[in-house]
Amino acid sequence: MKDNEQYFQTVLNHTSDLLLIVDRNRHIIYATPNLYDFTSYRLEDLKGVDAFVAVHQEDKEFMMHRHKHLLDSKKSNSTEYRYVKKDGEVRYFECKTTPLPDTENYLQVVSVRDNTERKQMEMELEHHKKRHEVLQNSLKNYSHDLTSVMKLADLEARMIEELVTILPGSNPMIVKAFPEKITKDGTELSDGKMVSASNRIFIKIGEREQRPYILSIQASAIHEAMESIWLETLAHYSMMVFENLNMIESLMHQLETASQRKETPQWVLRMMFNLQEQQRLTLSSDLHDTVLQDQIDLYRRLESLLHSYEIEKEAKTKLIDIEQGLLDIIHEIRVTCNNLRPPLLRELGLASSLENLFEHIQITSTYRISFNSEDLSGIVLSEEQTIGIYRIVQEFLHYAEEDSKATQVTFELYYEKDLLLMQYRDDGIGESATSDHIRLTSITQRAQSLGGKMEITSNEDSGLIATLEFPIHLERSFV
Repeated sequence: MKDNEQYFQTVLNHTSDLLLIVDRNRHIIYATPNLYDFTSYRLEDLKGVDAFVAVHQEDKEFMMHRHKHLLDSKKSNSTEYRYVKKDGEVRYFECKTTPLPDTENYLQVVSVRDNTERKQMEMELEHHKKRHEVLQNSLKNYSHDLTSVMKLADLEARMIEELVTILPGSNPMIVKAFPEKITKDGTELSDGKMVSASNRIFIKIGEREQRPYILSIQASAIHEAMESIWLETLAHYSMMVFENLNMIESLMHQLETASQRKETPQWVLRMMFNLQEQQRLTLSSDLHDTVLQDQIDLYRRLESLLHSYEIEKEAKTKLIDIEQGLLDIIHEIRVTCNNLRPPLLRELGLASSLENLFEHIQITSTYRISFNSEDLSGIVLSEEQTIGIYRIVQEFLHYAEEDSKATQVTFELYYEKDLLLMQYRDDGIGESATSDHIRLTSITQRAQSLGGKMEITSNEDSGLIATLEFPIHLERSFV
């Protein structure tokens, strides 16, 4: 018997959990020797004191209700709560309380486990997951908005807005001279390279009128490695748009100087649309080769972690959620790359590529799509013509969804007398099809850049009918 008591005492002295016996008034009758390690209080400090004295204020009311329910129900239960130690440190405890209703003063046995490390890991994982989502959505929205930026002032305003939103306290600004500190150190500030000096980060976006165009932010605004990657990616997007804006503005200046014509010449339209396609191609390639590969690498490392180590169930659930989030992000990046540069367009040909596009769009669209096409296998279209007509069809689909609110859309594609003819019809709001409608104007200009034209007929009752003609005997290629 004495040996059993000694064994029992040994277990109590070395248990990792804190064991308590308390009465109905929550006064501690007994505690294992590790009471001080858990609470920073000794048993004599808590004699005649409510055991909830150091429970976190935000959890105390809940714990009081729980204790009353436990006494009334006479059933064991478990819960989590926060405990404030003497030095103010907050710990996360999990306790299981077993009532002994037949004992004098209604005793209860309480087993307490310190889950602070696990809880902090869960909170950190959740923080990283949410931050990762914020940064990814930011880049997605930013890259989307850049497609409509046509002036440097708009690019600068959009860039500053995103930095202020995502990196509070970054105090972003554009400087147009190399910082003195960098000049003295002899550090080379090349395009896209992050350089730190005088508590600030500098990234050269490009050059304009023989002067540098440099983004600068407060270095203390960057707290995590993922934020540095986000900043580099944001700067990379901005660099490409900045370079294209410089080129376009230079060409437009030359054009204004050379001609006062109100109608934009075909060669200018062709050049502008080809520049857009080159930008999309570059952006798609960069996204695929950098951002997408980084996400795939993170996914594989996380997958390996999940399969290589024993992880507590709740933490593993969180990691699996993050793993699924990475898969969703990888899918979104691939979709973005495909939208920027449709895959296999040259290999499949125009008609087959359009069928694939319609099949994909039909899954999520609010309208039905009908497509009729003659056998165009005998017609040789240049890459420029193929991508140009493909983009026109995409614009019509956006028009049907966002402007005409159509429920039925029809495309017809056929060949006649050295002309490729395309007709678009919808049953939407015909009155939206005005001559100065921005999307229809863009389609008209795209057709003109290919040497074609578009005629529009519409009324409020019958929707829009657009007929396009494209000469296919012209030799064309990307510039």
